[in-house]
Amino acid sequence: MKYVIIIISVLALALLIINFIELNQYVVRTVTIKNSKIKDAKKICFISDLHNFKVSEKFYEDIKKQSPDVILLGGDIITAKPGREQKNAYEFIEKVSGIAPVFMALGNHEYRAKIYPDVYADMYPELEKFLKNNKVSILSNSSIYFEDANIKVSACEIDRFFYKRFVVQNMADDYIESLIGRIDDKAYNILLAHNPDYFKKYSAYGSDLILSGHVHGGLIRLPFIGGVAHPGVRFFPKYSGGPYNEKGKQLRYKKNYADDSKGIIRLIVSAGVGFHTLPLRLFNPGELIFVTFTNK
Repeated sequence: MKYVIIIISVLALALLIINFIELNQYVVRTVTIKNSKIKDAKKICFISDLHNFKVSEKFYEDIKKQSPDVILLGGDIITAKPGREQKNAYEFIEKVSGIAPVFMALGNHEYRAKIYPDVYADMYPELEKFLKNNKVSILSNSSIYFEDANIKVSACEIDRFFYKRFVVQNMADDYIESLIGRIDDKAYNILLAHNPDYFKKYSAYGSDLILSGHVHGGLIRLPFIGGVAHPGVRFFPKYSGGPYNEKGKQLRYKKNYADDSKGIIRLIVSAGVGFHTLPLRLFNPGELIFVTFTNK
């Protein structure tokens, strides 16, 4: 019994050390997607779920090394708690906006701060003002078209109903179109959709690639299983982190994907960078994701 207690204690200590390391660690993911719709090549940097976390200077240096043309923020850059200062989020916004043009979708935390001013006071108006002063564009049920690459980036701001706990809600087939309008079939369409639970609806809308976050990699990642937990208080979420094909099957990051005939990648779910409520990241470091789009 004594040895069992010792073994358990050693394992618990090891897990605590791993968790501490991975709370302050991130990995750089790079992938190239080839598609005939693309004109000139374009590289995007995708970052999601900062949650007011203070990243290292190396984080910014790693972005600069990749020389992205555009930085896309997938939401939850702040953590919406009444009276909470967002100093680290503001510092992050200021620094990344000096690297490349930045476009930001709203996560459930920004959305919550926006629709409940009686709870969060001026949190969202102040954030909106700060973003504007740093030339960061908010994409809220709106789009930006990069004519040189023939890439259209849209962001959908789904209702809080779709963030309810315990179950994935039913979403009408035409819901995404009702938010951002009809798809432009001639362009390569990227959809920033914070919550990946509704991947099938995003894909059916016609998006060529969906970029999501929200699930934080599932907090704990297990081999062959993936993420363990979901912010909606569910276990083993289907889309917890990584790239997925059009059928929702998880893929591995690899250097190149030819995306014309087989539609290999349709969804990338970022494990995020920071955390809130539970400081937990086991076998699940943060992610800094770069995607290069080309027709070659």
